[in-house]
Amino acid sequence: MGTFLLSFVFLYLLLLQVCRYTFYRDPTSAFFDPSKAYRHIYSEQRQRQADAYLQAANASTTKDVQVPGPEVTLCLGLATVQRPGEQYVRSAYASLMEGLAKDEREHISTVLLIGHTDPERHPIYHEPWLRHLSDKVLIYNTSDTKQMELLLSWERTQDYRKKAIFDYTYLLETCIDTGAAWIAIFEDDIIAVAGWYSRTMAALDIVKSKSNKWLYLRLFYTEQFLGWNSEFWLTYLLASVSIILAVAAMLLILHHLHFCTSISGLLIFTACFVCTPACIALFFIAGRTSMLPLAPGVHEMPNFGCCAQGFVFSSTTAGRVVGKLKEKEVGFVDMVLEEWANEEKLTRFAIVPSLLQHVGGRSSKGDDFKPTEPMSTADTIFNFGFELYRHAGARVTHPVDA
Repeated sequence: MGTFLLSFVFLYLLLLQVCRYTFYRDPTSAFFDPSKAYRHIYSEQRQRQADAYLQAANASTTKDVQVPGPEVTLCLGLATVQRPGEQYVRSAYASLMEGLAKDEREHISTVLLIGHTDPERHPIYHEPWLRHLSDKVLIYNTSDTKQMELLLSWERTQDYRKKAIFDYTYLLETCIDTGAAWIAIFEDDIIAVAGWYSRTMAALDIVKSKSNKWLYLRLFYTEQFLGWNSEFWLTYLLASVSIILAVAAMLLILHHLHFCTSISGLLIFTACFVCTPACIALFFIAGRTSMLPLAPGVHEMPNFGCCAQGFVFSSTTAGRVVGKLKEKEVGFVDMVLEEWANEEKLTRFAIVPSLLQHVGGRSSKGDDFKPTEPMSTADTIFNFGFELYRHAGARVTHPVDA
């Protein structure tokens, strides 16, 4: 009995060290280490590629744009406003464009909205790349006096919840007018993986085969809300009890059949009520996304995804989204969409691994950023799996793709 306990304690301590070394990236784990987990590995590499692409575009005298027509498959919409300090939109847009094959670019119509009543306020407005790389630079309709008064009022009062809804609707309507079958709307504080377009189109084929009543395909999610959520406590409890009972049954059978004479009643009690619960506890504290990771591909994600960094809609659904947002008038886009999807039982999909990373440390909507704090709330909106992408020659690979 003593040897059994010593062996168990040794193996358990060894497993704790393995977990500490392995699961530091999992925000649902007790072994999560923010000082290591939030390192920008692939996203920094991708940002360098985007910046080089942007520099080339600024130096170029030709435009890499196309006139929307019947061949347009996807409309790429992105709204941007001036942020304090760094303007993330430069790298965001460049990462979406860099690496596209010529035929892919020909099937994309791009719309970039400068979200200011005076577009001159945005530092990028006169930068050469903006018109070299964008099919359409969208500004507000200054001839609509009533609309402009509303926008000016929202800017003065910093009413982000109304203005964000308006901007999203404006982008969607403009994209619908291109005639594209698919509409992808991005926020301006993201970095896209190389090859995002081909992965997205392949995912959309899967989505179409899975459901005819779906709202969106999510291109970004954060793992921090995908843990052992309390809504499922009964499932976890029943599973844990079932494992303990299975262990007890196996040991009792061995004991009564005399297959192993060393299996005493005390050992059975210790194994069932000390060792097995300790192993179950380790399973849970190791983190859900480590123990039960999402397989690569397309998954339903009706809850806990967060946030609105990148959604793809069908053109038909986009029209309904416009109507819903205009009806709502105020709120956060992702929350309005989730509420509507729950009401109408619309399926929501996400692509795994995430195709986007959130890089904005300063929110355009205001946040709790403090110079004395190491991270703001915006900093923690992060996809940890995204940083595991690697370039392998001309291809981009991810450990879960294997």
